[in-house]
Amino acid sequence: MRICIVCQEDVSGKRAVKVKEDRIIKAIRKIKQTFNIATNNELYVSEECIPKHKERRRTFERSMLFFGILAAIIVVLMLSSIVLSGKFDLGMIISAFLIGGFILLFALIFKYTPAVEGEVAVAVPGTPVPKKDEKIQAPKEEKAEKPVQEEKKGE
Repeated sequence: MRICIVCQEDVSGKRAVKVKEDRIIKAIRKIKQTFNIATNNELYVSEECIPKHKERRRTFERSMLFFGILAAIIVVLMLSSIVLSGKFDLGMIISAFLIGGFILLFALIFKYTPAVEGEVAVAVPGTPVPKKDEKIQAPKEEKAEKPVQEEKKGE
């Protein structure tokens, strides 16, 4: 199925922008396939959801920048404390980088919004799938009217 990542609806037959398959999405797919819960949907952002997705992506990029700077400051402070103490402690160096990594991982897990492949929405191939509460209606056939034959009177 072709799914919008913002509104979780099928975008087959609608206009949408394809989501880039980056390392994070590939890793999530790999984990889901390991646990046999993968649905292997094609990910899109529908035309109606593009402004909302752009805002979420902008927020994600800002938070990654903030948490990246925070992680770098913490690592530098921890490493400088090693240098200032005059003792070389391998455990402290490893823990400094682990803490910095966990800070970045925390931001990535809770704020991740994937990028899209383009700016312009294009028509997604496929037939739209009806929602669960919608009934499928067969197309109405119009009955062709038979031409009325005029009765011939005593010719």
